[in-house]
Amino acid sequence: MTNFLKNSIGLYLSLLLCFSGRSMAQQSIVWPNGAKAAICLTYDDAMSSQLEQAVPVLNALNLKGTFFLNSVGDDRMADQWRQAALKGHELANHTLFHPCLAAKGWKAAWALDNYTFDRVLKEVQSMNTQLYLLDGKKTQRTFAFPCGDTTAGGVSYLDTLRRSGMVSYGRMVGDANSVVTDFASLDLLQVPSMAVQPTNTAADLIAYAEKTAQKGGLGIYLFHGVGSQWIAVSASEHKKLVKYLAGKKQTYWVTTFQEAMDYVSKWKKSHPSAVGTK
Repeated sequence: MTNFLKNSIGLYLSLLLCFSGRSMAQQSIVWPNGAKAAICLTYDDAMSSQLEQAVPVLNALNLKGTFFLNSVGDDRMADQWRQAALKGHELANHTLFHPCLAAKGWKAAWALDNYTFDRVLKEVQSMNTQLYLLDGKKTQRTFAFPCGDTTAGGVSYLDTLRRSGMVSYGRMVGDANSVVTDFASLDLLQVPSMAVQPTNTAADLIAYAEKTAQKGGLGIYLFHGVGSQWIAVSASEHKKLVKYLAGKKQTYWVTTFQEAMDYVSKWKKSHPSAVGTK
């Protein structure tokens, strides 16, 4: 092989790698305002502790959260959720009665093992109506699967829910490794999250945000109780996380689940060649 041929092959391979790398870079998602990551603070089960602890902290730091509500218990709480919505927080759907699988301790009346698809959809629709009465928004709602369960009567209802048009995006349950980076193949109805545990410290929670920034991805926190009630994280540790995020606005785009997923959905539509886009 002549030196000319060797040099030509080398140049070709270099150009191939260069253009290949550029193509891969073009496929990477770019977050608003140059942020390194998108972060969503989500809260499940319409808990009073969220109104008492989480909402005031978020309001004080001008951050917006997503609250996945199931049936609101009384007029006072309804007024408080209405005020939260007026502050820009997202009120989202968590079904009416929060059905889960019987194996997780749910009584037969509210066990998904005994549900039909029709019953699931009726609960979703009823909750959408409640949310409309709270915030007056005529829009598709985001949805969080209770307990992360997606079956009714032992059969997946994912595609039925998808076709119903009742919800826009779905949030699932995950752990500290649940950072979304593969947006091309992401199913917008099965978006993973970090399920926060009572033992999690602010250091644990901040580490998840930092991991998300390192990967340039989307990180979603799933909180239940804040300071009290079930699966409760310490109110002080929660506050430390929120203050950390508020102080790093150039690094983190902290937004609602709906807004984050609208952004991801738009990105996916602008990359129609991406394999596995849903």
